[in-house]
Amino acid sequence: MASEGRSGRGSVFFNFGTAYALRLLVSIYSLRKFYDGPITVFLAPDEYSDALRQDILKVGADVAMMDQLSSTCDRYRVFTESPFEATLSFDSDIIFQGGIDALWEPLERDGVLVTRFFAPLHGVDGTAASPGFAGRMPLLENIRDLVDRPTYDRAVRRMVDRIDINIGTLGISRPRGDAFLADWTKHMERGRNRSIPILDEMLVVALVGGYPHYLADESWNCPANEYFRRTNLADASVIHYFADAHSLFGQRMGRNPATWAGRLWYACYFEAAAAHDLKQWRVLDRSFDWKAEPLLANGPVMAAKNTLRNAERAVRRVRKRLLGQNGS
Repeated sequence: MASEGRSGRGSVFFNFGTAYALRLLVSIYSLRKFYDGPITVFLAPDEYSDALRQDILKVGADVAMMDQLSSTCDRYRVFTESPFEATLSFDSDIIFQGGIDALWEPLERDGVLVTRFFAPLHGVDGTAASPGFAGRMPLLENIRDLVDRPTYDRAVRRMVDRIDINIGTLGISRPRGDAFLADWTKHMERGRNRSIPILDEMLVVALVGGYPHYLADESWNCPANEYFRRTNLADASVIHYFADAHSLFGQRMGRNPATWAGRLWYACYFEAAAAHDLKQWRVLDRSFDWKAEPLLANGPVMAAKNTLRNAERAVRRVRKRLLGQNGS
């Protein structure tokens, strides 16, 4: 894993199929409001990839083609094939509410950057005897025989201590992070044909404790759904809309326009759609909610509201820093 041909810092996304294409374009659009560095999107060739490539270029990112991409088993490849020495990878189902500059220094210092996750240990309203929705311990159990016993036991202890990880935001810096990347790659290939849910994430959870790494605050990968977070969404720099369209206690998760988080995503979408033609990808997005509030479709109005909100958040951050300094 030599570093020849790599340089500098950059962000990457990867996309498989068309279901996430709209979310990918909206995510890049939102990132470009705060970040002017290089962005590369990894695509696998299919009947839509040529058209998607053109629209990715229009929203300000480059494209690299891969021979194959899967939702879980090939995630490590965005780092082994990244053109950057320091790479931040983002899932397509996120939007950005602030810049990412603060992440580069700890990433380059420690070699690996992961983000804190506060999902319920045994799932929503679950117990050890009766796991609930999205239980983390059962997911970790699935990789028990892929890793050695000390590694697995350490991961269990960390999870019980509420040190869990979601890889919607994940960073690796070369060459400092090479040892972790090589280990992750080896274990991913070992489990490739096993049909293990979120294999990539569970292996990061298990392996990262054995390597230097920076555990970033939840605000850099904050779940949209209240069951999985502790951070106020107004203070989050990155909002993650995983489990989109799943239902929990009768309420849609992810991009639910009945929630503040959902309205925020649709506002960002309509703003992006005012600048770019996204109709093709909207039709192919099977969980897009066509009943989203019509008022949100006013892109210029939403752009003005977003500007005011971002200014308010900046003032709040400065105030917190000043209060912290005064109290020290």
